[in-house]
Amino acid sequence: MPDSILVIVEQREGKLNRVSWETITAGQALAAETGWTLEAAVAGNSVAAFANEIAAKKVAKVYAVESPTLEPYTPDAFSAALKQFIAARQPKLVLMPHTYQVRDFVPKLATAMGRTAISDCIGYKKEGDKLLFTRQMFQGKLAADVSFACDAPWFVTFQNGAFRGDKVEAGASAAPVESVKIEITVA
Repeated sequence: MPDSILVIVEQREGKLNRVSWETITAGQALAAETGWTLEAAVAGNSVAAFANEIAAKKVAKVYAVESPTLEPYTPDAFSAALKQFIAARQPKLVLMPHTYQVRDFVPKLATAMGRTAISDCIGYKKEGDKLLFTRQMFQGKLAADVSFACDAPWFVTFQNGAFRGDKVEAGASAAPVESVKIEITVA
């Protein structure tokens, strides 16, 4: 399977989070620079309409990751669902918007998969074969370029405003949408 980038698009209570478009813009830029395939996933219950909206953008495929247990949102259910889905798909890089919801579940998800997350990034650069993600430290007084020393999947969250959501590229045609049913047992 070729290397891929997976953008986890956030929806909650029937609304698509606008920062998700910024994260898709970041994914499109990374895919163009690396040559990796860009895919997107939206998790929840009855999320096909969101998946179809995302499919109009320049992505190779969109997944509607569905389970009744994902509504209403809980960090345990989202972590369990996304762990199953990511383990099956095996993307190299998983991008997410740095929102309250993502900050709630991404540490649990990354830990459950034995990985780390680089959070609150404001950009990236590619040096040779290595991806470096820029994040501010010490209340913005220092910008550090950090990378992963672990095996993929790599988890990255991008700060609101790091990329422009209105710059997301439309696809030449709608990307295929695949519904993925997830069984979750959360204590």
